[in-house]
Amino acid sequence: MPTSKPDATGMVDVVSQMRRIESELSTAARRVSDVIRSDYEAATRLTIAELAELAGVSQPTVTRFCRSVGCESYKEFKIRLASTLTVASAYLRTDRVFHGGTGQMAQMVMLRAANAVRDCLSQLDIPALDGALEALSSAKRIEIYGQGGGSASLVEDAKLRLFRLGIPVAAYVDGHQQRMSASTLSSGDCVLAISNSGRSKAVTQAVEIAASFGARTVAITRPKSPLASVSEIVIPVTIPEDDNVLIPTPSRYAHMAVIDTIAAGVAARLGERGLEALRRVRYTVASIGIAIPTPSSGSASLMKPNGSQE
Repeated sequence: MPTSKPDATGMVDVVSQMRRIESELSTAARRVSDVIRSDYEAATRLTIAELAELAGVSQPTVTRFCRSVGCESYKEFKIRLASTLTVASAYLRTDRVFHGGTGQMAQMVMLRAANAVRDCLSQLDIPALDGALEALSSAKRIEIYGQGGGSASLVEDAKLRLFRLGIPVAAYVDGHQQRMSASTLSSGDCVLAISNSGRSKAVTQAVEIAASFGARTVAITRPKSPLASVSEIVIPVTIPEDDNVLIPTPSRYAHMAVIDTIAAGVAARLGERGLEALRRVRYTVASIGIAIPTPSSGSASLMKPNGSQE
């Protein structure tokens, strides 16, 4: 079973550690984790015997679980958990507690999403983010690359966030098109590559091609991955995946949060230029279905969603 070490301050954030190793836990240890996660506050008041009984495991199993998150004993685990709740309970609690069925499922999915975003924030590399914002906001053209089910949807989301700022943006999820796109780039252009694993061969090669022609390259991916090794600027995101195939992977929420942060940061750096582009987009979309005078007759015509008049 994995063992987590205290951070540089000597403290162990046991909640984050529980998330990081969850997929590696034994079935029995995961039952212990599930009981604790169902009510963190109550867990700080349980005896080891009570926790073992609720989880349906032995007391030694509880002790082994505590060691897997960096605590020598159950007593130390409860102290660490109480410390975490003291400074971060608002991020771990919800006023609604569900017991079974759809409500419990909704609570599990949404709390996992919130925890993924929180974990992403805790590991966010601010200098790398600053570098990415500088490269993207000064780019003449941005090409966005990603492959696979998760990354493909994120690529489209990133394009939607950035093109509204008035920057020429294109997104590609096909490997051949990524390579062709990369070969047309030059100095002043920028690539944004998105990959949770960082092992997409097509994306990695496209980034290499773009860099060879002078384009800047930014990657949102795992550190020390093949994609990270060929990218100029890397925003590292390391969120453990869940083995439950019926719910969205936690990394998806983390990547979405980073993309939204980048979009907000680029907009702020563009200043008036970005605001004007956003204003035009907002006005154009809001004007659909509104009577607008036509230049030729001065009479009002109703614009349909497809741009035709009636």
